[in-house]
Amino acid sequence: MTVPGCEKYSKAFFPSLNIPSFMKLRSFVPVLLAGSALLFVSGCAVMSKGRTQTVVVRSTPEGATGLINGAEVGKTPFKIALKRSSAYTIELRKPGFENASTVVLPVANEYDKRFFRWGIDYELGAMTDLTPDDLMIELKPAKAPMTEGDRFQEMSYRVLQADALLEAKEISKSDHAYLVAEIVKSYSN
Repeated sequence: MTVPGCEKYSKAFFPSLNIPSFMKLRSFVPVLLAGSALLFVSGCAVMSKGRTQTVVVRSTPEGATGLINGAEVGKTPFKIALKRSSAYTIELRKPGFENASTVVLPVANEYDKRFFRWGIDYELGAMTDLTPDDLMIELKPAKAPMTEGDRFQEMSYRVLQADALLEAKEISKSDHAYLVAEIVKSYSN
């Protein structure tokens, strides 16, 4: 005789009792399912990493137009989810500043070193991480056309260009201040 709800403990405490085989099987199935799920999740990078990765793009000054592989995606700062399996060229453009670009590449992550790996992880890119995933790009002031002459005139020309961009509302007052400071700094060397 066993107490209801205590069948699985009765064998340990009362070895002479006979537990029907279907009761042994009933307790074995959940353990088998939990073990299978644990094995699947620990080996499957898609389940834990996902197919995409968030990349953060910031710039100094802010407000630059961001292009990824030639397609406009927004103004800095921005976050974007990109497929882990592809390489990307990120370009930033802002009036009065030189265009800046960088490359984000997929590199092998910690799942590539695991014993249990699944082919689908490679296909979906979950075995890679995008690097770098947090970009800070400093935009440099656009250079004036090179002329043979006085450096003061060149610097004045560039400052006037920055003034024209501010007047046309293509850049903000803070961008203008940053641009003029960078121009003066480049000519003071």
